[in-house]
Amino acid sequence: MCLVNVILLLVNLNQIQPVKVEKVPLHLQHIAYFLVNKMYSFVSFRIINKTTRFYHTKSSLLRPVQFISNNKMLTNTAISQNEEKEIFMNTLPIITETILKNPKFTELPGVGSWMKKVLEYNVGSGKKSRGLATVYSYKMIEKPDNITEESLRLACIMGWCVEMLHSYLLVLDDIMDHAITRRGVPCWYRLPEVGLGAINDSVLMHMSMFYILKTYFSQKSCYANILDTFHNSLLNTSIGQHLDYTMAHHVENNYNYFTMEQYMAIVQHKTAYYTFSLPVCLGLYLANKMDIEMHKKAKEITIEIGNFFQIQDDFIDCFGDESVTGKIGTDIQEGKCTWLAVMALQRCNASQRSEFEQCYGSKDPDNVQRIKRLYETLELPCLYKEYEQKLYESLEQRVKSEHSGELISSTIGLRLFETIYKRKG
Repeated sequence: MCLVNVILLLVNLNQIQPVKVEKVPLHLQHIAYFLVNKMYSFVSFRIINKTTRFYHTKSSLLRPVQFISNNKMLTNTAISQNEEKEIFMNTLPIITETILKNPKFTELPGVGSWMKKVLEYNVGSGKKSRGLATVYSYKMIEKPDNITEESLRLACIMGWCVEMLHSYLLVLDDIMDHAITRRGVPCWYRLPEVGLGAINDSVLMHMSMFYILKTYFSQKSCYANILDTFHNSLLNTSIGQHLDYTMAHHVENNYNYFTMEQYMAIVQHKTAYYTFSLPVCLGLYLANKMDIEMHKKAKEITIEIGNFFQIQDDFIDCFGDESVTGKIGTDIQEGKCTWLAVMALQRCNASQRSEFEQCYGSKDPDNVQRIKRLYETLELPCLYKEYEQKLYESLEQRVKSEHSGELISSTIGLRLFETIYKRKG
């Protein structure tokens, strides 16, 4: 029997029961198990993901294949992304109930009912990619024997805290950007009964997030680390928001400031930290992984993915389908320093730059369309797709080549990237 077939037999993902290998010659079993253990992140991980890439069935938060002492391999049954999200969503009532039990809300029922509405409108919708990434990171990092129903429940609760931070930031971001829709519905601040009261509502969400953290995690040894991680993520995101807003409103059409260095400073702070680094870091803490070097490696690779995620957001804001994204792009109208704008200024000639300076930052629909046509003339959509593919291949290569000490970070990084690979909204 071909050795590859032996390995594939052992890594048969369609088996719910342990794979039987009695008919495989003993010496080939030994060789196969040696190779599988050495190549675990590549063999098991890639076979899983060949069937779960985003543009086919969307990736599932599956744990890696587990090896057990009797030389048999157990795998989890694959579940769809929708089923995974449903499991995560089933934890939301715990979050809402806990928040509404806060003495301040029970003393003032009117405030409590308003808070419930705030949570339902802003936290209950969306893709939940950050929250799910938190759960997935924990499941992938934790030893299988330590994963229990209770530990998964706590991982989901932690994921909801990340989602609450995300919602808090989105409410403020929509106000700053004068956005119209979010997730296919009017932005929270645009509701007649809300208005600029949305600023205070965002603070209520933020403080409720910390109430949840205190309720469920204050007795854990990593509680201080968890709080510090949330504080640092918010600080970095706020710095990124400041840079983003300043570039759009105070450069006075001096597009010499639209450099790749400045752009990367914006996206790393505004998006990468809380979108990818935060969930993975929290997953490490939940699994009691306190090693500084492991956190450093995870941070490096998640920031790289987070940077691309914002580039992807910039592209979707301009070229995305509103029926898919659920929002109307405003980057051109707001004069944002985006990847598309920076690349256009790098590649355009004098005439094209003059057109860019004339039209960029204008709310006139004709000028917006002129900018989009300029991007297409400069072949930026093709350049974007090439960049996306090269990053994916680079992450794959890391998983194949890195030492075991770095493998967890790279494997998590690749799995996270596959959840956004070729996304449309």
